[in-house]
Amino acid sequence: MGIKTVIKRVVSDDVIVRMKSLLEHRNNQIMGRKAAGLRPYSRESHPFGINLIGDIRAETGLGQSMRILAGLLERAGIPFCIIQADSPGGLEHSDTQWEHRLSAEARYGINLLHINPSIWAESYNRLPVELLDGRYQIAYWLWELEDFPREWIPCIDTVDEIWAPSEFICRSIRAVTDKPVAVIPYILRDMGEDIRYGRQHFGLPEEKFLYLVMYDFKSISERKNPRGALEAYKKAFPRERADVGLVVKVSHAGESRELQLLGKELEAYHNVYFITDNLSRSEVESLIAGVNVLVSLHRSEGFGLPMAEAMAMGTPIVCTNWSATTEFMDQTCACLVDYSLITLEKRIGPYQKGSRWADADTEQAAGLIRRLREEPDFYEGMAAEGRKKVQEYLSFERAKAALDERMDRI
Repeated sequence: MGIKTVIKRVVSDDVIVRMKSLLEHRNNQIMGRKAAGLRPYSRESHPFGINLIGDIRAETGLGQSMRILAGLLERAGIPFCIIQADSPGGLEHSDTQWEHRLSAEARYGINLLHINPSIWAESYNRLPVELLDGRYQIAYWLWELEDFPREWIPCIDTVDEIWAPSEFICRSIRAVTDKPVAVIPYILRDMGEDIRYGRQHFGLPEEKFLYLVMYDFKSISERKNPRGALEAYKKAFPRERADVGLVVKVSHAGESRELQLLGKELEAYHNVYFITDNLSRSEVESLIAGVNVLVSLHRSEGFGLPMAEAMAMGTPIVCTNWSATTEFMDQTCACLVDYSLITLEKRIGPYQKGSRWADADTEQAAGLIRRLREEPDFYEGMAAEGRKKVQEYLSFERAKAALDERMDRI
């Protein structure tokens, strides 16, 4: 299955109609509930502070995003509690690091809802009325393309303002609303403090120069574009090259046919290592730190947290030069790959027909992949500059300043 075939995957018209009908029904529920007499925000009704609402236990990117927000609030000294709201989809809920902050009831006057628009209708309607009544509503949303989906716009009517971790996301939302939309960036703690596992733990060879490709089947793999990274790796090295290896980390793989196809395409390469177990946060960080290079030829990112984490740990990256990742990397600190913008001919998951995303140049990516192996000075420079850049961009001071500005206004 080639890249172009993946992009042109057909979703039948009747499925699209049913999806739109369901979304309209849920959006009508949202608007009905909003009109059901919820009182507006009053400073006098509740103590100052934040009720952080979302799936903080989930072993997903969204769960990690929420845990980063909790860390920012705690370090900034803002009173807050956490209300666990399970996401649909049968996710694992094994991360318990914030159990001490969980609360059965909302204590404060500001709700920070870390629930994405794709599940907003279902999740919003499950929240108790007393949690919403008389409080200031902030959505923290993640999104990956330039255009905010039309069917999600009614979600905006249920909140007072919106936060996101990147300017890329904020621009897409500002185009469809006059409400405040602000960048509240992530912070990165010391990424070395939770690295507990070496290569042996993952069954990886100690002596090889390893490249890592990682993605989650709970995301849309066409956007993550693992095939582009695999194609670039195959162009970079002949199959008999013994001193290098490719690690493919896939989360929530199950019995995926796509994973079977990837395995078949790489079966002639002896130094390919698939990791399909759902790893703990410590294991993920240890894996990123333990390889030599992270490769992400993504088509678009709303932030790109694994790339930022890799840079913070001194693992150089090969990355598409498009979307939110360009906000914390440039040619001095990352191996950025040129691209062509392509238009989706059919809807893919939440990504609408007519939307644009990037198609990375795999020939150029292959050259950068080889260069990192063959030029130690180039490699070390990228590692050092990447660590420096991301520590500045994702500093606590920068995030706290943005957070304080919004809290002062509220």
